[in-house]
Amino acid sequence: MESEVRTIVDAASSRILTPRAGECLVCYVFRQLGEFGCDGTHRFALTFRDRTAPRATALMERLGSMGACCCDCEIFNNAYAFSSRPWITGAAFGEAIGTGFEAQEPVDLRTEFGINEPPAKTFYLCCQFVRRGSTQPCANWTRMSRW
Repeated sequence: MESEVRTIVDAASSRILTPRAGECLVCYVFRQLGEFGCDGTHRFALTFRDRTAPRATALMERLGSMGACCCDCEIFNNAYAFSSRPWITGAAFGEAIGTGFEAQEPVDLRTEFGINEPPAKTFYLCCQFVRRGSTQPCANWTRMSRW
């Protein structure tokens, strides 16, 4: 019984923690922070690098130079913000390929992001994909200017 439970837990955690095919670093970290929160380290950025782009040895230095020197959440506080037109959808397929968000009230995606969909209470950020082995963000993200 214990080995069966261990197998189920290992399979579920592997499914959740494994970067999706073509998923960019920033979308992956965003998805993981939404699921597990920040622990004050770069655990998700390092997991992404180790599983997807092991040759990106300067990733931590690059993130640090952008202001994300201490932890994963600093990537969103200091380095990257949503671009003017991220791939956000309220459609049913978004649940399968995107990171879900819950809003207090229905959000009109047309006025907020210029997306032609009816207002939704749940919507999904879908990665716009990058080439295999890349640690660059997809088109959902834009670099913040630091000064």
